[in-house]
Amino acid sequence: MAEDRIHALYRTYGPTLYARCRQILGDDAAAADAAQETFLRLHRHLERAPDASQALAYIYRIATNYCLNQIRDGRRRALPVAELPEHPGTDTERLLEDRDLARRLIASAPPQMAEVAWLHLADGLTQDEVAQVLGISRRTVVNRLADFHRHARTLTGSSPS
Repeated sequence: MAEDRIHALYRTYGPTLYARCRQILGDDAAAADAAQETFLRLHRHLERAPDASQALAYIYRIATNYCLNQIRDGRRRALPVAELPEHPGTDTERLLEDRDLARRLIASAPPQMAEVAWLHLADGLTQDEVAQVLGISRRTVVNRLADFHRHARTLTGSSPS
């Protein structure tokens, strides 16, 4: 029964999950590895997986955390935060338009802050949607986004807007 469920989840969400991992990691091979690892983790903890209506959000959360950890751990790219390019006088929102810089800024943030920042800023989810996906309050989302913006301004040397 568990094997049938994991196969059904893979058939249903595999392509979407791969695209998600590709978006975060920016590399086909790394995305394929991340998608495979996500389903291995899902298989190990299948009893905790929610029903079909919540499955995609649960799988996205596993994949997002895994991909951000891959970036953070430097397995994919060893780019120290100290080497971020200088952008004097540029506000944080404009800096985040640079996806590579955004990936590095998000990857350098603490995990809970990074997860919220990625879902809202990179995926374009509303604050309410982020709260629903992560199972936290909207107020927590707002606070973590504010913390992330302060974190990004500190790393880039930009002033608040």
